[in-house]
Amino acid sequence: MGVIDTQPGKTLYVIYWAGSLILVKLPFWSLKYALPSQRPRPTWTWKRAMIVKLIQEIFSCKVDLWEDEERDLTATILDSSLTDAKFVWVEGVDDELYCGEIRRLGQITGVLPAKIGGYWYLKKDSEWDSPKAKPGEKTVLFMHGGAFYRGTAHPSDITANFPRGLLQRSQTLQRIFAIEYRLSASAPKPPANPFPAALLDTLAGYRYLVQDAGFAPENIIVAGDSAGGSLAVALTRHLIENPIPSLPPPGRILSASGWFDLAMSRVGPDSSNVLNGPIDIFGAEEPGTIFGEYQVTAYRGALDFEVVKTNRYISPSSLECEPTKGRGLFEGFPETYVAVGGAERGLDESTALIERMRADGVKVVEDVPPDAVHDFVVFTWHDPERVEVLGRMGRWIDAIQTREF
Repeated sequence: MGVIDTQPGKTLYVIYWAGSLILVKLPFWSLKYALPSQRPRPTWTWKRAMIVKLIQEIFSCKVDLWEDEERDLTATILDSSLTDAKFVWVEGVDDELYCGEIRRLGQITGVLPAKIGGYWYLKKDSEWDSPKAKPGEKTVLFMHGGAFYRGTAHPSDITANFPRGLLQRSQTLQRIFAIEYRLSASAPKPPANPFPAALLDTLAGYRYLVQDAGFAPENIIVAGDSAGGSLAVALTRHLIENPIPSLPPPGRILSASGWFDLAMSRVGPDSSNVLNGPIDIFGAEEPGTIFGEYQVTAYRGALDFEVVKTNRYISPSSLECEPTKGRGLFEGFPETYVAVGGAERGLDESTALIERMRADGVKVVEDVPPDAVHDFVVFTWHDPERVEVLGRMGRWIDAIQTREF
């Protein structure tokens, strides 16, 4: 345990960090980025360059500035505390659904299904009748980002800007369901909720939409940003590889800045990890470490790192990912929309996903705004890319032919 892991070292470090940021770094960046040629991308505005640099600095802080942020997953969220959403409880999945590869890995990590919450995000000025689907109604099952260890489905979270943006720009969507999946943790915190906890909760949310709310699987788009995009793909894979008559796969997948290679297998000089490392919101990590080392450690739990590199449910874009014997890695997948920023470190991961899907005959819509950073769809300051991509996503959703269930 280091000096900054205990008091008063932690407080003194934060004071030093904040002071140097406010008094030295921000004024310096402000002057430097006045010249477009000095910005991380000359095409960026001064405002965007400053915001991205500030986010990089926050991520580089050696003290977790959000460490006291906790969620009580046993608490019912009252409607009176929500303005455009409704909270519901979702039962954990049964043994029929907890099967296949995720059951095998879950026996290693000791993960069991659990009752979790979820939020119905409502279109502005729409009326809430009940969770039950109307004839032919479309919806989205949304999984928030946060590298599997932080964030929430609560409407107050920044990732809520993604589903809200879809509701604003789609003519047919009236509501979106966001699942409050369990988050992973590792030392120095008590280890908790490794793989496949988040995926089991995502599966529970999908089962709720189909079997409890009555949505036709074909009318459900499974969607997520960052880690949530990974969950959308893994959920679909589970339902394709383990056919369950009562729970067919979803109609489509929608991913924004998905995290598809937790092993960070592409690190060559021409990789997006290297080329975009200095300009994406995360910056570059210290030599000898992998991106998101804490997050990956928490998510894999008792699983060997070799599993992270090779398993199709965890890193489907990894160079070492192994498909199921006798079938393509994405055989049978539905039409998929993949959005990723051209300035993202994870650009190669989404590109590999697109290429592998197309090789297996999957129809893929590719949307890559060249100057966008990671998770740009949740940042209201990231226009025009954000509104343009959300608009295209909305039209793509509206073009889906629905049927009654």
